[in-house]
Amino acid sequence: MSRHLLFCAPLALLAACSGRDMGSEWFPLRVGDEQTMSVSYQMDEPRDPEQWVMRVDEPVVFQDQPVAVRHHSAGVSYYLKVDDQGVRRIATRTDIDSEPTADAEPMWVLKAPYAVGTEWTTATVPYLLQRRNEHPRDLKYTHKVQMTWRIEAVDDMVTLADGSAHQPCLRVVGQARLNLYTDPVNGFTDVPLISREWYCKGQGLVKLEREEQVPAGFMTGGTLRAEQLR
Repeated sequence: MSRHLLFCAPLALLAACSGRDMGSEWFPLRVGDEQTMSVSYQMDEPRDPEQWVMRVDEPVVFQDQPVAVRHHSAGVSYYLKVDDQGVRRIATRTDIDSEPTADAEPMWVLKAPYAVGTEWTTATVPYLLQRRNEHPRDLKYTHKVQMTWRIEAVDDMVTLADGSAHQPCLRVVGQARLNLYTDPVNGFTDVPLISREWYCKGQGLVKLEREEQVPAGFMTGGTLRAEQLR
């Protein structure tokens, strides 16, 4: 966990630590913080824009260690461990679950050292790819692939829609390829899945993009863009 938690016993002192920042300088996890993201889509088939709201809840003890909890308005909480190795998700809990479910393997969010060239891999699913005429339409229920992430910049500037500029920011890029039968002409195609994320010092994730472009045929795809509103 973050440095201050090294001095907090997992159970007895959890309450004393709960009001503090359990994150890192690139991914703060200050209890009570709330963030709204504006989400837009450019799709082969139209999709309405959305807003995501993320908040940092009180920390909990999970597997005998205090962990930060970040709740997404889609109805899921992410249990995050932060230490000198980086930020990783170790469990999730949906709003209808009474207990969290541990990840089979920790899912890295950001891996240290926070320097250009640091790489890691995580499992991902296609968020945007859909079948045109088959069910289930969403490929996220049936396909999984390993994505390789790399820190490509540590001093990026991000300008948001409101004109505000944020710097320094980590720019993290993830790339994967999903082999799909896209149509009779192209046959099997390696469809690129590309993610770009910007983490600004003292603020955390302020912008992300996801591209899943596929040749016209049996599948549809597109681009998701999300950025911080407040």
